[in-house]
Amino acid sequence: MKSSIHTEKYALFLEELKDLRAQAGLSQTELATRLDVGQDLISRSEAGSRRVDVFELALWAHACGTTLEAFVQRLDERIRSNQLPGLLGEAGQGAGH
Repeated sequence: MKSSIHTEKYALFLEELKDLRAQAGLSQTELATRLDVGQDLISRSEAGSRRVDVFELALWAHACGTTLEAFVQRLDERIRSNQLPGLLGEAGQGAGH
Protein backbone atom coordinates (compact mmCIF):
# COMPACT_ATOMS: atom_id res chain seq x y z
CA MET A 1 0.00 0.00 0.00
CA LYS A 2 1.31 3.45 -0.88
CA SER A 3 1.69 5.96 1.91
CA SER A 4 -0.31 9.15 1.71
CA ILE A 5 2.90 11.20 1.51
CA HIS A 6 4.05 9.11 -1.48
CA THR A 7 0.71 9.72 -3.18
CA GLU A 8 0.87 13.42 -2.36
CA LYS A 9 4.38 13.69 -3.80
CA TYR A 10 3.36 12.05 -7.05
CA ALA A 11 0.23 14.21 -7.24
CA LEU A 12 2.47 17.31 -7.30
CA PHE A 13 4.44 15.80 -10.19
CA LEU A 14 1.21 15.08 -12.08
CA GLU A 15 -0.05 18.63 -11.50
CA GLU A 16 3.19 20.04 -12.88
CA LEU A 17 3.04 17.67 -15.85
CA LYS A 18 -0.50 18.77 -16.72
CA ASP A 19 0.36 22.44 -16.18
CA LEU A 20 3.33 22.12 -18.52
CA ARG A 21 1.09 20.96 -21.37
CA ALA A 22 -1.65 23.48 -20.59
CA GLN A 23 0.78 26.41 -20.40
CA ALA A 24 2.14 25.39 -23.80
CA GLY A 25 -1.43 25.72 -25.10
CA LEU A 26 -1.56 22.09 -26.19
CA SER A 27 -4.38 19.61 -25.95
CA GLN A 28 -3.57 16.02 -25.08
CA THR A 29 -4.07 15.14 -28.74
CA GLU A 30 -1.71 17.89 -29.93
CA LEU A 31 0.99 16.82 -27.48
CA ALA A 32 0.54 13.19 -28.50
CA THR A 33 1.01 14.16 -32.14
CA ARG A 34 4.22 16.04 -31.31
CA LEU A 35 5.52 13.01 -29.40
CA ASP A 36 4.28 10.52 -32.01
CA VAL A 37 2.28 8.56 -29.44
CA GLY A 38 -1.38 7.89 -28.85
CA GLN A 39 -3.50 10.39 -26.94
CA ASP A 40 -4.33 7.60 -24.49
CA LEU A 41 -0.68 7.51 -23.37
CA ILE A 42 -0.83 11.22 -22.52
CA SER A 43 -4.12 10.76 -20.69
CA ARG A 44 -2.88 7.79 -18.66
CA SER A 45 0.38 9.59 -17.84
CA GLU A 46 -1.42 12.71 -16.60
CA ALA A 47 -3.88 10.60 -14.60
CA GLY A 48 -1.05 8.76 -12.88
CA SER A 49 -2.07 5.33 -14.12
CA ARG A 50 1.13 5.19 -16.16
CA ARG A 51 4.56 6.27 -14.94
CA VAL A 52 6.66 8.62 -17.03
CA ASP A 53 10.38 7.86 -17.16
CA VAL A 54 12.98 10.62 -17.24
CA PHE A 55 13.67 10.26 -20.97
CA GLU A 56 9.95 10.57 -21.78
CA LEU A 57 9.76 13.55 -19.44
CA ALA A 58 12.58 15.27 -21.32
CA LEU A 59 10.80 14.69 -24.65
CA TRP A 60 7.50 15.91 -23.11
CA ALA A 61 9.19 19.09 -21.89
CA HIS A 62 10.82 19.76 -25.26
CA ALA A 63 7.52 19.16 -27.07
CA CYS A 64 6.03 21.83 -24.78
CA GLY A 65 8.79 24.30 -25.61
CA THR A 66 10.89 24.01 -22.47
CA THR A 67 13.64 21.87 -20.98
CA LEU A 68 13.81 19.06 -18.48
CA GLU A 69 15.86 21.31 -16.22
CA ALA A 70 13.18 24.03 -16.25
CA PHE A 71 10.48 21.43 -15.51
CA VAL A 72 12.45 20.07 -12.55
CA GLN A 73 13.04 23.58 -11.19
CA ARG A 74 9.31 24.30 -11.32
CA LEU A 75 8.53 20.96 -9.69
CA ASP A 76 11.05 21.71 -6.95
CA GLU A 77 9.37 25.07 -6.30
CA ARG A 78 5.98 23.36 -6.12
CA ILE A 79 7.31 20.78 -3.68
CA ARG A 80 8.90 23.43 -1.48
CA SER A 81 5.76 25.60 -1.49
CA ASN A 82 3.77 22.59 -0.31
CA GLN A 83 6.38 21.88 2.39
CA LEU A 84 6.24 18.13 2.02
CA PRO A 85 8.02 16.54 4.98
CA GLY A 86 10.72 14.03 4.22
CA LEU A 87 11.08 14.89 0.56
CA LEU A 88 13.54 17.77 0.63
CA GLY A 89 13.95 18.39 4.36
CA GLU A 90 16.17 15.37 4.97
CA ALA A 91 18.58 16.29 2.19
CA GLY A 92 18.84 19.86 3.49
CA GLN A 93 19.59 18.90 7.11
CA GLY A 94 23.21 18.00 6.44
CA ALA A 95 25.35 15.21 7.83
CA GLY A 96 25.01 16.30 11.44
CA HIS A 97 21.96 14.09 12.02
